[in-house]
Amino acid sequence: KMPFQMEDACRPDCEKETDVGAYTGEEKPSADGLVRVGQEVRLDNRWVDLRTPANQSIFRIESMIGALFRECLMKKGFVEIHTPKLIGGASEGGSEVFTLDYFGEPACLAMSPQLHKQMSAACSGFERVFETGPVFRAENSNTRRHLCEFT
Repeated sequence: KMPFQMEDACRPDCEKETDVGAYTGEEKPSADGLVRVGQEVRLDNRWVDLRTPANQSIFRIESMIGALFRECLMKKGFVEIHTPKLIGGASEGGSEVFTLDYFGEPACLAMSPQLHKQMSAACSGFERVFETGPVFRAENSNTRRHLCEFT
């Protein structure tokens, strides 16, 4: 049995889409009596939720934007690099980092690729470099206006 119907998952929740406060996890019945699939159910069953047209569109648009971004920079002579995302210590001062145990050694998620980009450009002879990848900030900001992870 499916955890929810695709028709219900495709139905927008206008009230929650305009709210910019912190997510509380509360599920309220809709005024029109139609079933809405809440965030908790969606995340617990992400494999089904990713099949909705809205989520499929998000991934396809993001993919195309990335391809066009790369194409534009490559035409201008940039070299795409891929810096480490798991490093032995904080790469920048002044911000909190996500720390973890990596096979018995301390490690953290990279806050920024800037140091590695500078090393690639200055030390390796690449004049123009770019990277698209995740950046992690360990800031305890639980609202939609704050980002802990972005690209």
